[in-house]
Amino acid sequence: MSRYVISGYYGFGNAGDEAILQAIIDSLQRQDRQAEITVFSAQPDQTAAEHRVRAVHRTSLGSIMGALRQADLFISGGGGLLQDSTSSRSLLYYLSLLTLARGLGCKTMVYANSIGPIRRPNNQKLARRVLEKVDHITVRDELSLQLLQDLGVQRPPMQLTADPVLLLEPPLVEPEERVIVVAVREWPSQHDFLEQVTLACRQLVRDGFTILLIPFHFGRDLAVTERLAQEIGQGARCLAQPQNFAELLADLAQADVVVAMRLHALIMGAVCNRPLVGISYDPKVQGFLHSVDQPVAGSTDDLQAEQLYQLVLTAYEQRQEIRRSLAKRVQQLRALAAENATIASTLAQRKKR
Repeated sequence: MSRYVISGYYGFGNAGDEAILQAIIDSLQRQDRQAEITVFSAQPDQTAAEHRVRAVHRTSLGSIMGALRQADLFISGGGGLLQDSTSSRSLLYYLSLLTLARGLGCKTMVYANSIGPIRRPNNQKLARRVLEKVDHITVRDELSLQLLQDLGVQRPPMQLTADPVLLLEPPLVEPEERVIVVAVREWPSQHDFLEQVTLACRQLVRDGFTILLIPFHFGRDLAVTERLAQEIGQGARCLAQPQNFAELLADLAQADVVVAMRLHALIMGAVCNRPLVGISYDPKVQGFLHSVDQPVAGSTDDLQAEQLYQLVLTAYEQRQEIRRSLAKRVQQLRALAAENATIASTLAQRKKR
């Protein structure tokens, strides 16, 4: 039996991050059914109930230190934790936990992260110093591996794996005829990319498709998703109740095609073996779509309705062929994703010796 502590963006109502957490827990428990797992969460009671693990508040220093003192391995992940595009404060929080865990005698692992962007020079230097003392780093895309090299990180073993969410089991749901799932979010841009999404969806509705809009991070995405549904008009509907990640998988499985900005809407769409069309707001989106050979319609700075419409139409018309190809690629990525837990288990065992 090994003791693990997991830190990430948990307890904030983001279905993608909650799916990451469950996938990590499932993977660790496949390695060791008696594994003891503690999670740092913004809502520890909710996390403990939903994921059936121990949880403490992510800002309670006493609880954090108590958990780390007993742990064999501290896991930072998964997701896009190590970046300063949201704020330096977020980056410093996650780097500080890695430093604290190491100081309290834990083995440490960066687990299937997307690294970056880290733009501020002082943050780059700090990230390099901290990451060079980690015991093992796995990343979920090639861009992150390149950024580690650009930062000058050389010492710990570093390798490309894949996002843990790829290991979730798909629901046994067949797609509904001519349903397109769309998952968007707000993002600052001089270009009105959401208007382009609206125009493309209106054309798809005229062609006889139904648009199912999903607020993937419910608290943040509901308003923009409801507004989009209203602007598209008849033929579009929005999920108005929060969904957990298992329910969202079932929703995505209804689709003939998944159109998304949210990375984990795309990943979970791939788990369900549905053709994907991405809208990029971050390099991690292109990175994943490249890994499964699925198209990017454009970015939040240059998306055009006609390009999005044509890609969705092509994906629908070629959906059977795409699903066969996608299934093979996802199977390869699942094998890579499983390596994360194998590495974690090995590190935890070394700590116990």
